[in-house]
Amino acid sequence: MDKTASLWSYVARFTLVHVITYAVIAIAFLAFQGALPAQGRAALDFFAPYRPLNLITLAGQIIRGGFLALILYPFYDLIVRGRRGGLVLFAALWGLALLGSVEPMPGSIEGVIYTETTAAEHLVALAAGAVQALLFAWLFLSWERRSGADRDAHRAGSVNHG
Repeated sequence: MDKTASLWSYVARFTLVHVITYAVIAIAFLAFQGALPAQGRAALDFFAPYRPLNLITLAGQIIRGGFLALILYPFYDLIVRGRRGGLVLFAALWGLALLGSVEPMPGSIEGVIYTETTAAEHLVALAAGAVQALLFAWLFLSWERRSGADRDAHRAGSVNHG
C-alpha cells in the first residue's frame, strides 16, 4: 500500500473510532447530565460539551476526528509502536481537549478562567473527556496494532511467495 493510501486509511480508522467513542460518551454523559438538578448543571446545559446525536453533531465529529488524526499523524510511530503509546495518545487527546477549546467550555482552561462554572461541572466535563480519551486510546491502539501486524504478516507472506 502506498504512503498516501496508508495515510487516508489511518485517518479513516482514527475518525471512525473517534465518532464511536464520542457517541458512547455523549449518550452516557447526557443521561448523567439529565439526572443532575437543574441548578447544578446550568453551564453544562448552556455550553453542551456533549450534544445529542444527530446529523450535524456526527458531521462535526467526523471533521474533528479527521483533523485530530492529521495533527497526530507525525507521531504515529511513537504512539502505535512506542512502549508507552497509549499514555502518549491519551495525554495528547486529553491535553488538546483541555487546552485547545475555542470557547470557554466546562472542563477547559478557558472555562475555568472566563466563566463562573462550578467546580463540579468542570470536574464532570474533565472526567467525561478523560474517559473518552482512555476509551479511544484503547480501541484505536488495539485496532491499529492488530491491523499493523496483519499488514506486516501480509508483506512477509508476499515476499516469501514472490
